[in-house]
Amino acid sequence: MDHKNTLRFDVARGVAAIVVLVGHTAQCFAWRLYGAGSWAEMASGWAARFAVLAFFLLSGRLITASIASNIRRNGRFDAIDYFLNRIARLYPPLLFAIMLVVAVVVTVHLFGLPGSNGSPLGTLRASGLWFTPGELAQSLLLYNGLTIVDGPLWTLYIEVKFYIAAGGAAMLAFGRTPISRAIGGVLVAFAVWTGIDHYRFWFLAMIWCLGVFTNLPMARKPGIFLAVSTTAIIVCYMSRGFPNYIDDPLGTLVQSMGCAAIAYALLLRDWAEIDFPAWLVRTGDFSYTLYVIHFPILAFALSMSFAISDASFVVAIVAALTSSALALLIAIRVAPVLENTPRFKAIFSRFV
Repeated sequence: MDHKNTLRFDVARGVAAIVVLVGHTAQCFAWRLYGAGSWAEMASGWAARFAVLAFFLLSGRLITASIASNIRRNGRFDAIDYFLNRIARLYPPLLFAIMLVVAVVVTVHLFGLPGSNGSPLGTLRASGLWFTPGELAQSLLLYNGLTIVDGPLWTLYIEVKFYIAAGGAAMLAFGRTPISRAIGGVLVAFAVWTGIDHYRFWFLAMIWCLGVFTNLPMARKPGIFLAVSTTAIIVCYMSRGFPNYIDDPLGTLVQSMGCAAIAYALLLRDWAEIDFPAWLVRTGDFSYTLYVIHFPILAFALSMSFAISDASFVVAIVAALTSSALALLIAIRVAPVLENTPRFKAIFSRFV
């Protein structure tokens, strides 16, 4: 993968993360301005939803490319190298996000702010802000939990299943010994078995696999891409075994078609020669950190704004601008440390 293509994908990740931030900011605060169920709320929700789907497309494309690079570099598939890379990439920002979640919940409950003790936090969280020790343990295992306070984590838990399945499939196909191939098969089965706990799993698996498909040279042929993407869209729409992403067949169809268009325009078209502004390229450097930390910051700001006034437009606007800017600033400052994958890989490799 050439450098310009890498920049293109960095820009896509960064823009998607910022779109999700804006969408959640609108969800937290702007409903007081335009009302629940309005066209503006729907527009912000759909923009964030497509940004999330773009993440899954990119993930399928890049993880598969990483596996191919691993095989070329090592002459075989090095599973330890692959999984160490994933751990070093995922855990540091996640642990920072978990610390924010704990800090927010403790502060809200300690001072009796809105959202504590089951009191509603507007339309964002009718049951308030809370989590259980079991959820904390599950989150540390990248399985589930903490989504009341940090909603975006649900996508991370599903994406991890795809990482495990992809690594297992590579072991199954390229493992040197029967034992390694058997372990690969077990990992694929484990990823699917645990993934189906999430009702969005099969839909997102199709989107992720569409990203995988774009690595193949044949995907650049419009006729083949159209045939494959159409098949994926039909399967997403028609199969009762694949639960709908937003519990609406029409919504599933729109999202499936939109993902096919994004995959073709973003992953396959030769537009990498675009000279992106440096600031736009840098958004990819903190996209993952921003994605996992912004929601608890917005939720805490919403709680504070309710403590001041739950009806003031001015308070809502100030809280929205302040909290979203703070989330962006924190992500920019801490991401160089948290997203330094080679450094953390070197640290973790000492224990392997």
